[in-house]
Amino acid sequence: MTQSDPIEISIVKKYKKNIWHRFIKAGKEYSLICDGDRIACVLENDVQSLLLAKCFERLKKYSETQFELEFISEHDISDSYGLDIVKTGDIYEYAKERGFNKLAVCDCFEDCTEHILACQLYEGRLSALTPKEQKGEVTLIRTMLLIRRGDIAAFARCNGLPLPLSSRQDDERALKVRRIISQLAPDNKNLEINILRSCEEVNLETVISYIENGERKSVLNQ
Repeated sequence: MTQSDPIEISIVKKYKKNIWHRFIKAGKEYSLICDGDRIACVLENDVQSLLLAKCFERLKKYSETQFELEFISEHDISDSYGLDIVKTGDIYEYAKERGFNKLAVCDCFEDCTEHILACQLYEGRLSALTPKEQKGEVTLIRTMLLIRRGDIAAFARCNGLPLPLSSRQDDERALKVRRIISQLAPDNKNLEINILRSCEEVNLETVISYIENGERKSVLNQ
């Protein structure tokens, strides 16, 4: 890819504030990318993955942080990427065998907030798609955590990308949660960020019980 690549230019020009800056902010705020990291960027055949790949490619070229980067997928990927992508049958085994310590996935802001609310409403538990998630010997990182789905859609339209926005298969539960948020959001501009923050500022003195190291602990017994 060259400096004149229109997709990269749109990320750092037209969508600098809503995409590029939020990608960088998530990486810094949650310490997702560090010197010496070996990162495998996990791609699907969708716009969210393409955006993740292009952001990482840009970061690799210009960041002062020194890290290794490879793009991997379990699928045949569209030519729209313009990248060298390794196809593998099992991303975790591939990462472990080749010494990658992190897997970057493309979950965006709404993926995370909808997951939080769905777990509360349907499973009665507080659970988040966290910025970092340990999966065996590798760590999943979500560098697109602060990027909004609407901005990803606008990015896709701007660049005329034929790919679907996301490969995520939404079930009826996810669609209902999405509708609930869309109905409530107009009356509360901070609604969605508050959902995310509910998992960031948990006061254990105000919950009934919690799990620590696999053991359930109740504040009622303290």
